[in-house]
Amino acid sequence: MKIAWMYPDTLFLHGERGNALALERYAKELGADTVVDKIDFETKDFDPAAYDVMYFGAGEISSFEAIIKDMESYKDALKAFIEAGKPLVATGTTMAMFGKSIKRVDGSTVECAGFIPVTATEREYVYGDDLQIETDYNGQHMEIVGNQIQMINIEFGEEGDFKGFGKVVYGMGNNGSDGIEGVMYKNAVFSNLLGPVLICNPWFTCGILRAAASVSGEKLAEKDPDFELEMKSLDKKKAFIANKKPGSFGK
Repeated sequence: MKIAWMYPDTLFLHGERGNALALERYAKELGADTVVDKIDFETKDFDPAAYDVMYFGAGEISSFEAIIKDMESYKDALKAFIEAGKPLVATGTTMAMFGKSIKRVDGSTVECAGFIPVTATEREYVYGDDLQIETDYNGQHMEIVGNQIQMINIEFGEEGDFKGFGKVVYGMGNNGSDGIEGVMYKNAVFSNLLGPVLICNPWFTCGILRAAASVSGEKLAEKDPDFELEMKSLDKKKAFIANKKPGSFGK
């Protein structure tokens, strides 16, 4: 199983490189021969079709224009990757890079990649808190808990085959008012969740890998690894969140 770790020296905030390590670890635990390649501005002749999973970590808005420009050379192949049902995962503020535009606090606008029907507006303050959602991914209902640290509000109107990645149980999600977290299209996920989310929620990580295997034909172990420790951690986090007073989101 080939995993493309996209722009790791640019999209590197919040310890999210751990997500790439989680993908590698659990792919191996599920029995797949696994290769993780770092793809950056210096990579020559990058072909998304050669990969099974693509991961974009959390990054700063100031870096997005350079990445979007670099992606132009393989934009059609990237769209084909997503249309084929292969998992692309983007975390944190980076999800907005795949939308239509980001309006910045200084009045300027970043024209984004246009893969998902999302617009974002930068705020003057940083929001940070836990983020708990429920979602259905690759035929499996699951609870996911992470956190959210960012300075944008995201507007997303569900249309066509684009839908919210999850329903917010606690936290801000896209904007703190509509109860939607992230965007999902086929097996591609664009999410505010940090954590690193794939380390803290390995059932989601294995869901991503199984979705990839369903496209490639890779045979994985029928049973997931033991998540006992992570499930105990999930229960502790949920109990902690349940005792919090709801915040005032998106203001």
